Amino acid sequence: MKSIELPYAFTRRQALALGLSDFRLQGMVRRGEIERVRRGVFAQTVTPASVQRAAAHRDLARAALDTYGDGLALSHLSAAAAHGLPLPLGPLNTVHLLDLSPTAKTRRAPELWVHTADSYSVDLATTGGLPMTSAVLTVTDCLRTFGPRVSVPIADAALHLRLVTRNQVLNEMAMQCHWPGRTRADAVAPLVDGRRETWLESYTYVRLAEWGLTLPQPQVEVFDESGGFVARTDGAWVEQATVLEIDGMDKYRLPKNGVVDPEAAWEIEKARYDRVGNLGLERVRFGLKDILRHEERVRSVIRTRRACGSLARFAGYFRVPSASNLTLS
Repeated sequence: MKSIELPYAFTRRQALALGLSDFRLQGMVRRGEIERVRRGVFAQTVTPASVQRAAAHRDLARAALDTYGDGLALSHLSAAAAHGLPLPLGPLNTVHLLDLSPTAKTRRAPELWVHTADSYSVDLATTGGLPMTSAVLTVTDCLRTFGPRVSVPIADAALHLRLVTRNQVLNEMAMQCHWPGRTRADAVAPLVDGRRETWLESYTYVRLAEWGLTLPQPQVEVFDESGGFVARTDGAWVEQATVLEIDGMDKYRLPKNGVVDPEAAWEIEKARYDRVGNLGLERVRFGLKDILRHEERVRSVIRTRRACGSLARFAGYFRVPSASNLTLS
């Protein structure tokens, strides 16, 4: 068996069940095909592709549960991965587990963070045989524990996918009023908006807030003066007649009529972009690399385009989607 045929992460027990001996495992470690994560747990040395990151992390989490036994459940980012919620940039080697004993203490080890329940009753779910905190508990735990770049995209997606409701999250936050990090959750909550559709949109809005910029309304629809639909934008500063387009590469890899054609997808996107501009709207367009590497340039373009925008020149109208039950503020 080759390493590529194995899960991204696996235990010695799983390897033996697949027919690998300890001798074979040791040889694969020596050759750099796999690495020993902790006693009895191994992982691939190849960094998973972006579309495989969540699955790879679930393999790590499954191996951790298999190692440490009963009385634990996935939590925080590991539960988010299991619920299909977006994960942050950067390494995802640390598995988050929840010790279900109310007398347990938080403990950390290399690439492992065991949290405490702080309660005699924990709302759990199960997916693919993995015990995990419920979607609403996962969201609130992430809001308490991590900064907005990590937690807001998770909360946005949970609301957008209808895995949780606004009231459920607010009620869970109220129940956690004395838990560590609650003030962080209160500070982050106003940024949460389930109208946003992708991790990149949520991350971008968080960065705009960090820069002190007025946030655009998300997912605003643009119509021409005769009522014809023109586009749904990633955001719009309505009063300044300026629209925001966040250029993620995934849209160019989506199949259309069963065929993936990045060049055709780009032509469609360009035509849409031109139609928006022809109505007299100012346009701001950038991607993740611009946010990460050219922050000042992005901020300058936003300020300039908004200053130039004029509703008087706009030959059409906007339709702003309702935020009812999709925000926490």
